[in-house]
Amino acid sequence: MKPPKKIKFYIYHQSFLTIRARGKSRPARAIAKASDFAFGFFYKIGLGILAAGRFVKKASAAFFFAVGGMVIAPPVKAYRALAKDFKSTKKTLPRRLKLLWQPQFGRSLLIFLIVSVLGYGGIASLHLIARGLDLKNNVMQTAALGNTYLSEAKDALSAQDFSAADNRFALAYKTFQQGQQQLDSSGQLLNRLTSLLPQKQTANGLLEAAELVSSSGQDFVSLESQLKSLHISQSGLSSDSGPNGQALRGISSGITQISAKIDRANGLVNGINANSLPAANRASFVDLKNKLQIAQFSLDNFTSVFNLAQSLLLGDKTVLVLFENNNELRAGGGFIGTYGDLKIHDGQISKMAVSSIYDLDNQLLQVIQPPTPLLKINSRWYMRDANWFADFPGSARKVSNFYEMEGGNTPDAVIAMTPNLIIDLLKITGPIPLPKYDVTLTSDNFVEETQAVTTMSDALPTNSPKQILADLVPILLQKISQSSSADFPQIVQALQNNLNNKQIVLYSRDSDLQTELSAFHWTGEVSGTDRDYTSVVSSNLGATKTDLDVDQKIAITTTVLDDGSITDEVDITRANKLPVLPDTFNNSFLRVYAPLGSRLISNTGFDYLPLEYPRDQKYQIDSDVLNWEKNAVKDVVTGTYIGQESGKTFFGNWLNLNGGETRTVKLVYQLPFKLSDVDRYSLLLQKQIGSANSSVNWTFNFPGRQIAWKNFDTPNLGTDSLNSDIILDKDYFLGLVMSKR
Repeated sequence: MKPPKKIKFYIYHQSFLTIRARGKSRPARAIAKASDFAFGFFYKIGLGILAAGRFVKKASAAFFFAVGGMVIAPPVKAYRALAKDFKSTKKTLPRRLKLLWQPQFGRSLLIFLIVSVLGYGGIASLHLIARGLDLKNNVMQTAALGNTYLSEAKDALSAQDFSAADNRFALAYKTFQQGQQQLDSSGQLLNRLTSLLPQKQTANGLLEAAELVSSSGQDFVSLESQLKSLHISQSGLSSDSGPNGQALRGISSGITQISAKIDRANGLVNGINANSLPAANRASFVDLKNKLQIAQFSLDNFTSVFNLAQSLLLGDKTVLVLFENNNELRAGGGFIGTYGDLKIHDGQISKMAVSSIYDLDNQLLQVIQPPTPLLKINSRWYMRDANWFADFPGSARKVSNFYEMEGGNTPDAVIAMTPNLIIDLLKITGPIPLPKYDVTLTSDNFVEETQAVTTMSDALPTNSPKQILADLVPILLQKISQSSSADFPQIVQALQNNLNNKQIVLYSRDSDLQTELSAFHWTGEVSGTDRDYTSVVSSNLGATKTDLDVDQKIAITTTVLDDGSITDEVDITRANKLPVLPDTFNNSFLRVYAPLGSRLISNTGFDYLPLEYPRDQKYQIDSDVLNWEKNAVKDVVTGTYIGQESGKTFFGNWLNLNGGETRTVKLVYQLPFKLSDVDRYSLLLQKQIGSANSSVNWTFNFPGRQIAWKNFDTPNLGTDSLNSDIILDKDYFLGLVMSKR
């Protein structure tokens, strides 16, 4: 069957166009092929439908004619338009490209872009500002709520309500975290734009710091419960939460975690400029910054002390405890009348033997030569007199040597303590009755009663005159373990005060641990300095217990001469407050330590006491005594020793003081260095181990010079001099910088 003429004509017409198009470009030929295929497809469909009937053929033909026109016409028209535009553009393209390089076109384009960006940016900024203000209000409200929770947590801690504190710290942490999430979820565009602003960075820093403080508060409450599980018992340190070693390591881990968070919070807060905060909040921010720094400083100190305690307690340790009587003062603290042999495993005492020093000294077979002044009380050197040196590490090593020679095991550590610690603890625990000795010990009578019991009581075994201390120590530890939580800070304070006042000094054979102890100034060392140094050290060698009743005042006058040379005049006034009785005298060998190389000019007020070694005695020579004697020169007229010890020059001689008597000795010496026209001067004053607090009056004369800087305050500062009063309860360092006028 043949197609209708109209359809046939259209097909021929389109085929003609298609054939013409085949001579064109590749896209045109592709369109032509597509057209041929479409025409052929619809043509065959049309033939099939026409065979079904004339009416259907006409209707179908008309329908597919229309559809075919709609399918084919758009591609053809598009092709024609593209071809026409390409021809036109081909002719005008060079001219259009030249327009781009003309200045007027560039300016117009730039203005258009700026106007477009500003227009959009202005609308967007208004939207962002509105969102930002809303966000700021939300975050400020959140932060205020979090701060309230932190304040409540602090109050709960003060009230020892750790459960409530933990709850408030948790709420604060959650609140600040929500504030941070509000900032983080404020939309990508807002976040990116506001992250460029100082306010956003400040808000992020403050919120993160607040989160860290809140989180560390929770950690602290948890740590507090761990610390509460540790307590003192008769057997030393005990833990309710498992083995001591495990408990201590767990606490150490918690401290490290808290310290890291506080350190991070400090870093964030220090990176914030207070001027970027609202004026109303700046004072609070500065207060927060200061408190965080104090918290970090305190935490660092606590961490150091706890790590030191771990080093001392963990593992197996043999500790030699020296109970030194500072009422019979010695250079190393006091007469060693009693000693304790302790075996410690992870803080628990597995063995504690407290004995009289004479039990050991009677076992010493060697006849060891003592330092010459000790001949006043004994022709041989024993452990009881071995703390002869002002430098406690030197005395501790010497005591350890004697302890080994007298049958003891080599100690890992040596602790020397005076009765002051026990007196301070009795003030907290209250009286302790000891029925066995028919005495109740208090802070007021401890020294007198223990001295009386150990020398006169018939209740003591013949060979155990110091048994009262052996019985007292476990009872005292038990009393401390039963103390209330309110008493615990006082116990810690008492321990710290005695360490700082040199009523307790420590020595360890472990060099690393010794370095840690030294950093806290708990080792009783003679400290090094390249400028002025003064320390007055007394050794009671009269076998009387009178030093606590001897009042000592020291006056130092330092004068800088015109050529820069310096002289020191040291006046030592000692008053025996006891009545005039046969056993109330105080015979002491005084040593004044000065910078190495100092030259003695004069000395007055001492007592001359000639002492010589027995000629018939065959001594074993101690190397430290040999060095001490070899470096000492004795002044023929006054009997004053001029020697070297612990890197210092010392001037030593006797002062015998009867009851009720007051006397003054005076030394004048020149220092081994001079000051240049612009120079620094410093004076290190060191307190004697175990001594009572002395008063020091220091006068510093510097004619022709002026002070540019000093590290201490004094109300008595003149043009050419200054005067300062000091209670020597610890070591003091006074420094200044001067220049010639």
